[in-house]
Amino acid sequence: MTFAVCAIFTAVTGNIILGIFFRPLWFDEALTLMDFVMRPDLLDIYRQYNIPNDHIVYNILLRLWIEGCNAVPFLAKISLRSFTVATAFASLALLIFFWKRRFKPETVFTACLCLILSLPFTIYATAVRGYMLSFLLILVALEAALLYKEKGRPAMLILFFFLSFLACGVIPTNIIAFAAIYLFLLPSLKPKEIFSDRTILLAIIPVASLLLFYIPIFGKFMKVLSLKEGWSGGIDASIHFYSAFIISFLPLIILTVLGKFSAKDKSAPLKNMITLLIFLIPLIIFMLKSPSPFPRAFFCLWPVWLFILCSYADSAIPLLREKYPGPFLPSLLCVCLLWAALPLNFPVQLSNALSKGGQDDFFKPYFMRSDFRPIETVKKCVEISGSSKVGRRVFLDFAADYPSIFFYGRVMGINDSFWVFDKPGRRVETLGDDEKILVITRDDEGMVSISKRFNMKSFELVEDCGFQKIYEAKLR
Repeated sequence: MTFAVCAIFTAVTGNIILGIFFRPLWFDEALTLMDFVMRPDLLDIYRQYNIPNDHIVYNILLRLWIEGCNAVPFLAKISLRSFTVATAFASLALLIFFWKRRFKPETVFTACLCLILSLPFTIYATAVRGYMLSFLLILVALEAALLYKEKGRPAMLILFFFLSFLACGVIPTNIIAFAAIYLFLLPSLKPKEIFSDRTILLAIIPVASLLLFYIPIFGKFMKVLSLKEGWSGGIDASIHFYSAFIISFLPLIILTVLGKFSAKDKSAPLKNMITLLIFLIPLIIFMLKSPSPFPRAFFCLWPVWLFILCSYADSAIPLLREKYPGPFLPSLLCVCLLWAALPLNFPVQLSNALSKGGQDDFFKPYFMRSDFRPIETVKKCVEISGSSKVGRRVFLDFAADYPSIFFYGRVMGINDSFWVFDKPGRRVETLGDDEKILVITRDDEGMVSISKRFNMKSFELVEDCGFQKIYEAKLR
């Protein structure tokens, strides 16, 4: 049974991933490869930590993965995304392996199928970013913490430290997931329970591992924490994040509600409060921090949240088996498939309705849409500049995803000096002495702003490449 389920999940996951595996690199992915992964010295990935986008441990492992794949021609062509895909498949395999011993098959089946078919999984299972690796590390850390709590094995503490060290090294905010693990394993809020031998180490170890990882680069770490990046509204960020989770896991949430309110559920009120607090962690941070964190920063909580939902949903399965003895599992499968198919038909509408200012972490971000074609944009720029009197430089607007243009320009052998763009702490003051220049931005509104900034005489759209548009601007 387990083998059949794993085979089905592998086939479904592979089919989903294959459809988006070769999509173009977007802002953060291009930046990851150009500015972090491909630094001359491998240790520079750690030593030169300057912005939150630098997922240090992920970038180091990706660098080693790419170097290993380069020895095999076929693997070299798919090395960029294949590392993240490997962590996605490993996460699913370990989730089934760990949880089939703790929950009924229907519970694990529902959780896995909802995860595989969710829009966020589709995005991050192929992203050249550290979110899926974080998911994997936290999933294994949760199992290590459970085994330590249940059996007191010291080896599990060592493993827990190693995993928390790596996870915090990927993204510092992963410490939030370890806080959630600690809270979940607390029997109550009584002092003797909070500070017991079986719980307090699970709180101390992640904090110690975070400090141990970042103390050698503490000055850079504090500068990164002080950067004001995120969403301008805590309410908008909360709606976006919680909507993504609810839409992704509604079938499992329904089973959770049924299990929670079944007669057999005897959870203590304090335990219920702790569980509620775990689910409110993102909301609290969204509302207290300004600007609010990007919703994707809390993707690390999903393994813990899924485990909690499964622990409650599991008690509903016997009741449903008894009431619907024959068609229960097939019906559950149909419900999951139908629900997952529904949001897949409306990703753009969901993105537009549940995002703010074009920002979207979980539904249909711009880089997952068919009109995001940076390779075409680069080719058109070269073609236009080579066949007209336009100057041999192109200004890249930050909002038009300039790193993707810059990256594919390098891939095509275009000299870096061909592109002009603002850099951190250093804005472009002048566009040179050419009579005309090409500008890549998103729309007329962005072009108007650029025109005023550089006191341009006029401009016109010369090529519509979807998300990125090319304008010809007259400078004098």
